[in-house]
Amino acid sequence: MARPGESEFVVLRVRGGDLADAGNWVYTWIEEAGLVVYVGATGLDPHTRIWLHVHHDDPDIGRMAARFSRLPSSELDVLAMMVPEEVSRADVRDVLGARLADEGLLADDAITDHLQLVLDPGEDALELVEHYIARLRSHVL
Repeated sequence: MARPGESEFVVLRVRGGDLADAGNWVYTWIEEAGLVVYVGATGLDPHTRIWLHVHHDDPDIGRMAARFSRLPSSELDVLAMMVPEEVSRADVRDVLGARLADEGLLADDAITDHLQLVLDPGEDALELVEHYIARLRSHVL
């Protein structure tokens, strides 16, 4: 049994009938070889979004279950990074996807058709992508 001080508590705020303050996140699904098979962005807690990816019946929500055929036999890690509210998580996701492709870090069967070309991502988004790439490299080494 956990003793006081050894347990963690999480407060989830519901305001106006919706989850508040879940944050903005960018995440990648990484296979054992260190290649990325999916790049995503969400306003949900990453644990919740990942659960939805693998369990939801709607293929637009349960994308990994619906579209990544190797899911049942793969060992994958998901690396998530919080994105500040003032930066577009979609821009960070899309720039990250392009950088991963440029660096040869996307798997051949990576799901990328949801990514968009970002013409002017902004300095903050570019810095976040560089930070993410560095963390990704340290994770797979």
